[in-house]
Amino acid sequence: MRGILVDWLVAVAEECKLVCDTLYLTVNYIDRFLPLKALNKEKLQLLGIASMFIAFFCPVIAMSRKYKEITPPKVEDLWCLTDNTYTKHEVVKMESDILNTLKFELDNPTVKTFLISFIQLSGDLQGLHRRIANRDKLAGLCVKILPSLVAASVIFVRRYILRPKKHPWNAILQQHTRYKPGDLEDCVLIIHDLHLSGLHAVREKYKQHKCAFTTEIPAAAFEDVRE
Repeated sequence: MRGILVDWLVAVAEECKLVCDTLYLTVNYIDRFLPLKALNKEKLQLLGIASMFIAFFCPVIAMSRKYKEITPPKVEDLWCLTDNTYTKHEVVKMESDILNTLKFELDNPTVKTFLISFIQLSGDLQGLHRRIANRDKLAGLCVKILPSLVAASVIFVRRYILRPKKHPWNAILQQHTRYKPGDLEDCVLIIHDLHLSGLHAVREKYKQHKCAFTTEIPAAAFEDVRE
């Protein structure tokens, strides 16, 4: 159900032309809220919309968004996307519940926080990293994985896609990310499976990309790199 919710939020972000920071923080708030407070399944969509509204106006990145977003969404805009399932008052009330439950701690590191740094080390273009990273948000298992490990795994997967005959990791990435290939194996395989069987909105968004998995990632890819 969490995967279906995030898949829908990906579509909403596309419809509203929101920058990816909004989507990353939205999912971050959802994943931190759900373990702390019981929520009826009928309210999951309400949680998603309220989280997205908070993420858009997160004070840490609000300034940059004023130049990136075309039109800031209003509560009414996001509310209407639920086909009027909830009232405006319910959206505002859920926003208050989220903020209080998270104790107004809105600036948590996300996968993208680490991904930006790791991309510079990798020396590759960012486009495909974003495509793969968006897929990881659909995995409930990734809720329990550190965002730095997920980001490192995204880099690993991207490098494998482009150069399947070359070891995806190197000494520089290992030194700066502090992850060995073996540390990434479980998360890499999760992202691999998601890339093959992504939910509808993400699949439609990225299905035209020329890079796709055609084979399983061999065990040799997770062997230690040479210094």
